[in-house]
Amino acid sequence: MNFTAAYRIFTALFMLIVTIGLGMALNDFTSLVYVFVPLLLMLGTSFMPFFKQRKLRLILFAAPVVILYCFGFYPWLTNYQEVAVSSSTSTLDFIIIPVWATLYGAGFVVLYEIALGVARAFDWGK
Repeated sequence: MNFTAAYRIFTALFMLIVTIGLGMALNDFTSLVYVFVPLLLMLGTSFMPFFKQRKLRLILFAAPVVILYCFGFYPWLTNYQEVAVSSSTSTLDFIIIPVWATLYGAGFVVLYEIALGVARAFDWGK
């Protein structure tokens, strides 16, 4: 099994785990969009030639999404009702966390490309 296939399987399993964990308790369609758009972007990038050329690009793009979902967003989602009552910015947090996770991933890919360009310019890669 090659890396891209393993990455796609991991992403699909991660989406399945998030879906089961949520118990599809989120009735609001826009909430589901905010949850699954970063995950679908993770899956979609594996089909783009730009990302398929280097495995590290896929890992850098996916890492913030997975980390923020596991440690911040996912537990918050499972206790959504309690958090929503106690937090005045709960809806804002709900929108911002996955958006920032995706932006961090894109930012890491950009920094990686800049570092790669600098390394090539100074012949550090050889």
